[in-house]
Amino acid sequence: MIKPKDPSTSNEPDIVCPASPGLITLLDTALYKAYEGQLTSTTASANAALHAFIALRSEAKKLSHACNHATLKSTVSSSSATLHSKQQQKQNQIEYTKIITLETFAQFCIDCANEAITQLTTDKIATSANLPIETGNAAPAGLSNPEIDERVRSSQDNAWEEVALRLSSSQQHELRKKDCWESTKLYCPDYVWADEAMSQCQRLVRTMTKHDTVQAMTAVLDQHVLPECVGKSREHMMSIYENIMTLLQNNLPLRLHQFHQGIESDIVVSKRLYLVKTEYRGPFRSFLEAHEYIKKIPEISLVMEYIRLHESDPKMLKEKRIKANQKIENCLRNEDLVMAVRAEENSEVFEMTMAKMLLPFCEVARLLMDGRLFAGVVEVPDLLEGNEVLRMQELLRRLKRILCKRSEGRSSSGIRPLLLDLQGIPRDPSSPVVDISDPFVGASEKAPETLPLINDRNVPSTSAQEEAMALNVQSLCSQLQVIYEIGKANKFSVEKKEIESLPAAIKTCAGFDGATFTKTYFDWYDCSKRQGRFSSSMDELLETMHLAEIEGSITMAPRNALSAYCNSIELLEIDRQRKFDILQEMVMEICLREMDFVINLILPEKDAILVLPDIKSALGLFDAALEFDSE
Repeated sequence: MIKPKDPSTSNEPDIVCPASPGLITLLDTALYKAYEGQLTSTTASANAALHAFIALRSEAKKLSHACNHATLKSTVSSSSATLHSKQQQKQNQIEYTKIITLETFAQFCIDCANEAITQLTTDKIATSANLPIETGNAAPAGLSNPEIDERVRSSQDNAWEEVALRLSSSQQHELRKKDCWESTKLYCPDYVWADEAMSQCQRLVRTMTKHDTVQAMTAVLDQHVLPECVGKSREHMMSIYENIMTLLQNNLPLRLHQFHQGIESDIVVSKRLYLVKTEYRGPFRSFLEAHEYIKKIPEISLVMEYIRLHESDPKMLKEKRIKANQKIENCLRNEDLVMAVRAEENSEVFEMTMAKMLLPFCEVARLLMDGRLFAGVVEVPDLLEGNEVLRMQELLRRLKRILCKRSEGRSSSGIRPLLLDLQGIPRDPSSPVVDISDPFVGASEKAPETLPLINDRNVPSTSAQEEAMALNVQSLCSQLQVIYEIGKANKFSVEKKEIESLPAAIKTCAGFDGATFTKTYFDWYDCSKRQGRFSSSMDELLETMHLAEIEGSITMAPRNALSAYCNSIELLEIDRQRKFDILQEMVMEICLREMDFVINLILPEKDAILVLPDIKSALGLFDAALEFDSE
């Protein structure tokens, strides 16, 4: 809480606040306000670069949208006999390849712009303060093939990175607030942030300008051989592409050069701010570590009570041991806990089952896209219409990522991102525009064919969301069947002889059963809903079990061990108090020296759960720019 300064009481602090997460946000904001006038060049040039990357992403999304909507003029007369000739089919393949190449470049620009925006708006020092998220999964029972099981199971370890992209900032805050010590939002610029952000942005711009698609499109624009499309789609795509190239070749290099000059002009101040920020972060993180450790150990009064029972009443000690063990048994037999664990085990079994069913198609996608910008999928009469090619391309991209190992040696994202796709959760929640290349967009157009799926489950539809999910699952099964039929007929734009293992991979897709996959998916979804209902009652139960386990461990310890442990607890509490005193002294000195105000910190209770608050009033350095662009 901030108190108004009274000249008559000069000894009173200007600000009184607890030593908890949120303190760093306050200090960073105050530090920037104190030096704001000396950082104008850096902040203004960084803001201009940020706007340029936002404009690039906006143009790239427009280009992707235009490519997804483009329809070749030749596809209008698809009923004519000439379309079914091999020559006409080959020509259509070439024309669609040009559009797919352009759409691939647009998606690449979107990814690079997102990374650049993240680099410019994230405090590099704060990212090292937050605890990692545990993503490991227990191995489900009842599975047989160890090689496939290990491949599928290990792919789940990177699932959080993909899933987190679907969440808004507020949703991520809710998931991370209990293990997040500092906000990663940039409140005060410093030299390390500026130097790394500039170098990463320059690297991204170079990567985009040297992309293979840029060279190909340069030849396309020179020769004016973009395919003829219905309406003015071709002119619209070329206009947007020229805007993107103007940003990449002129605007962004100029903005980054200005950013570099701004950093150089403010280098003395920015380096000083980096030292000041690390000066108060060190003791703050040390105190939080000591506080977290104290919170996990038992109260010293509880240990002293059992030491007295060892000396005076061994019978009471035995009774307390029995009560503690009985409390643990009651917690383990709790109906909600048993049902939640059972739902988790069943959910993992269903995930593994679906992953095994999709694995052959993921292998086909990997072979088709290995070393290529896009998969070899083109229009195939009676199997794949021209306006569905881009959706099939996107589906193959997603299949390649979910279970196949990445070239960098990291595990894939696992099946969970695809399960979120089937629920209709967008991959880019910040975009108000529906991605037409999404393989599940437009599934509702086939509602009469797919609605019986809900009845086949013998489960009444409870919401429009579940109806949409049923349509999405049916759409996925249909597209997987199309992939198998195209491969079996050798209608991919690559020859089987070019990829030796492709025929064998296609044969393994023959055993896919859409009805079984649909039933498994909705069984998994039902388990997930049951887990959500149980999660609200788990916190209190787990805390009760934790305290009972601590008490049970103390009752079984001998008196000498309890005495030694009691001394250790006292030392830990003394260490926590000393670290708080150092933090108080350091923060008070820095605030007086750099910001010209007095702050008094309050020591949190030993059992207090320190949570990073959602400080809506504290705007980040570029929050205004992001809000202006609806970010």
